Amino acid sequence: MPIFLSESPSNGKQVFPFHVSGGFALSTKTIGFMMAVQGIYSMIAQLWLFPLIVRRIGTLAAFRLVMLVWPILYLAVPYLVLLPHGLQTTGIYVALLIKITFHVIAFPSNAILLTNAAPSKKVLGTINGAAASTACLARAFGPTVTGFIHSMGLRVGCNGLAWWAGGIVCAIGTVESFWMEEVDSRSDRPAQEEEQALCEPLLHAPTVDTTEETGPHQRRDALASIEELDLSTIKEPKRF
Repeated sequence: MPIFLSESPSNGKQVFPFHVSGGFALSTKTIGFMMAVQGIYSMIAQLWLFPLIVRRIGTLAAFRLVMLVWPILYLAVPYLVLLPHGLQTTGIYVALLIKITFHVIAFPSNAILLTNAAPSKKVLGTINGAAASTACLARAFGPTVTGFIHSMGLRVGCNGLAWWAGGIVCAIGTVESFWMEEVDSRSDRPAQEEEQALCEPLLHAPTVDTTEETGPHQRRDALASIEELDLSTIKEPKRF
């Protein structure tokens, strides 16, 4: 998005729908301010909007809703340059807020669904580690691939080629989301039972039942022998 905002406007003729090129020629200061507004809104939406949506429609439904609308956003962003000059700034802010709203809903929902789908707490760290590694790998190669696609689009006068490629990836993710199932977060019960079984001998000491070994007569005889002890024969230790 920052590259798209900083590009110079196209002097050529814009031919809808594919030959649309150029940007907005915004300064670094203006782009930084827009990114700051996006970050502030992201914190607010993370605290208030995401819990409200998930509470209303559920985690999987929220994830699918975002994945359904996300490709449309990627397909529509390049056409912001066709807006009248007075509406371009408003269109940019709307696109940024919608994008960050989708981020705020999609990524936590994905993490929750992944955690609930883990069969046991023993493999939860491995699953989250593999997911984080995959996400980092995508972030590492994503800018390189999209930058290459964007440069190819500029050569043919199509500024939205990289955006539309991202929209196709989002569409594939949308189709995959309908094979996902929301699992209730009860998969940690076996692990809890195992932990309880391991801790049971430590928490509850075994009791010794002496009723079978000694009868009541034997216990009375033992008490009588204790009473017959002559404690006067016990010498006190010498004190130095």
